Amino acid sequence: MTPSPSRIRVWDLPTRIFHWALAGLVVFSFTTGTIGGEWMAWHLKSGYAILALLLFRLAWGFTGSESARFAAFLRGPRAALAYARETFAGRHPIIAGHNPLGGWMVLAMLAAVAFQVTTGLFSDDEIATQGPLAVKVANDTVSRMSGLHQWGRWAVVALVVLHVVAIAVYRWRWKARLVGPMLHGKMNAAPGVHAPFLVPAWRAVVLAAIAAALAYALVVIVPMP
Repeated sequence: MTPSPSRIRVWDLPTRIFHWALAGLVVFSFTTGTIGGEWMAWHLKSGYAILALLLFRLAWGFTGSESARFAAFLRGPRAALAYARETFAGRHPIIAGHNPLGGWMVLAMLAAVAFQVTTGLFSDDEIATQGPLAVKVANDTVSRMSGLHQWGRWAVVALVVLHVVAIAVYRWRWKARLVGPMLHGKMNAAPGVHAPFLVPAWRAVVLAAIAAALAYALVVIVPMP
């Protein structure tokens, strides 16, 4: 008789809040940046919020719950290729957290968004909107950063599309539900798959407050004369 799968918690609340907050802010930033005009003030505010989220995620990746830690899901090329072979052979491994391919997707997404935030801090649209750190660098640097910021948004869009397509393929081809666990935090795990350890929620609150303070210092205090 085959043992029935157990229900385990794989994603903690801070990780889930980060995921959906970042997704919403990325869409909002792209939309307001495309519309321009008076919406650029909100585009800047959204960018500052994303900056705080990224700082939090960086810290959470080292001190957070097991499934959120970089060491838990970033594997080398061999592990990623082995997972891909098993998956496409129809033996889709059940993993409590990001699989080796998904781990690299997470890193790529975070890197692309961080690139956008960084270039945005030094950008100037030469109309009415200027990043807070543009006053700290030479005009050539501002021009270069502005160009990179315009190009980088399409890299983010490409990664988002790839991410959504991958979720759809997992759902259709391997019947793997990836959206639900990121909403309620739980998944059905096969026997032998252990539940990741969780850390106290207060740690996330402290880290979020520190991240917000650092973001505020970077966009408000540092640009002061």
